[in-house]
Amino acid sequence: MENKLKDRLAQGHPTIGGWLTVGSPIVAEATASSGFDWVAVDMEHAPISEGDLQGVFMAIAYCGAAPMVRLPHADPYLARRLLDAGAHGLIVPVVESASAFSAFSRHCLYPPAGSRGVGLSRCNGWGVSFDDYIDGFSPVLVPQIETVAGVEAAAEIAALTEVDALFLGPYDLSASLGSRGDFWTPAFEDAIATVRKTCATHGKAAGIHQVEPDPDALRARIDEGFGFIAYGTDMIAMRAALTLPESFR
Repeated sequence: MENKLKDRLAQGHPTIGGWLTVGSPIVAEATASSGFDWVAVDMEHAPISEGDLQGVFMAIAYCGAAPMVRLPHADPYLARRLLDAGAHGLIVPVVESASAFSAFSRHCLYPPAGSRGVGLSRCNGWGVSFDDYIDGFSPVLVPQIETVAGVEAAAEIAALTEVDALFLGPYDLSASLGSRGDFWTPAFEDAIATVRKTCATHGKAAGIHQVEPDPDALRARIDEGFGFIAYGTDMIAMRAALTLPESFR
């Protein structure tokens, strides 16, 4: 089983993803059907449990998008279970060490490349596509660069063969730099440029979250060279569409 998102990233094509903070298959289907390449479910900052995810993954995949999940932290055994449930890839927060991420990634890959447990589960059709999945599938693995230490280690992290993209967390990174929420300081812009250049050097996609659902800003991110872009969130998009002007209040 091929991982189309992984192939697209390897070929250097930009990918745009939706972002879910609600564990509803209906919201997942509505988001995935909007034309995204992938849709990530946020387990770090949203009250979404493991039990919510199988139906959400099914809804995303039904619409032709790749189901992704942001883990709450680098938990290798949760990662195994989510891959078995049908995730096509994992976004891992606050990565600051290439060696630590390499050790985590082994749990996501089958032997001999790693130590992921082999079993019959949804990812391989409960055995129907057992050999095809195990022989042909490799998950998209995306460490997040969210701290000064992460920026300093970015080159070593990007050099790992198992890494497909580096994903910048703008809010956490700005906080780590002492300017929480300010994305225009020289230090923040230098950090972004460093990670983007590192990704280009190692042939990996540079990722970032374009939080405001602004098409012009999204185009600017693509023009800047970002290839793994989260666009808005379910809640931000809803509020942007429904917030009443002051004249109606």
